[in-house]
Amino acid sequence: MKRVKTVGLMAVLALFAMALLGPSLAMAEDTALCEADEETCKSPTTHVHYLADDMEVKTSAMDYKCDALFLGDALEEGLGSPLIIHGSFTYTSCNNSCTRTEENGPAILSFLKTGPESAEVITEALVHVVCGFSINCSYVFEEVLGIATGPLSSSENNGELDIVEQFLNHESGGLFCPKEGFLTALFVPLSKTYISS
Repeated sequence: MKRVKTVGLMAVLALFAMALLGPSLAMAEDTALCEADEETCKSPTTHVHYLADDMEVKTSAMDYKCDALFLGDALEEGLGSPLIIHGSFTYTSCNNSCTRTEENGPAILSFLKTGPESAEVITEALVHVVCGFSINCSYVFEEVLGIATGPLSSSENNGELDIVEQFLNHESGGLFCPKEGFLTALFVPLSKTYISS
């Protein structure tokens, strides 16, 4: 009987959460990354370059930093709800004898406009990490959330994509693989990237 009450309570809470989240998803705006400051984008950016210096990963075993480059192409001719970008990450200059490589691409970035010059960005990817002789592991980015801002709202000239302490889940690897990691990175587009609709 106790289990039935618990399952019933969980179902009620799930319905309540859906009721709260449902309207915001239904009201989601079309999203475009734009080359110019335009309320309705007439010059969508269909190819993006984002660069992060000193992207940081923290784990229970060790912390390390790498530089990261994301290259991607927008689907749906640069407009969507969300706007989906398929691409790939390249990692260089890792410290602590670490290397990172993307696996099973493409990586996917989903941009959903949340206000003037701002969007939530969900990142999905799989990376293979090797540090010295002990760590040889794969981690999955599942629902890694970042906040993108355009040049008009960002402290960076071209805009930014800010990811703070987002969870990375261990997928495979040996005995010494930390079960989780936390990613912090500030990605900056190589050219002005406005967020429009």
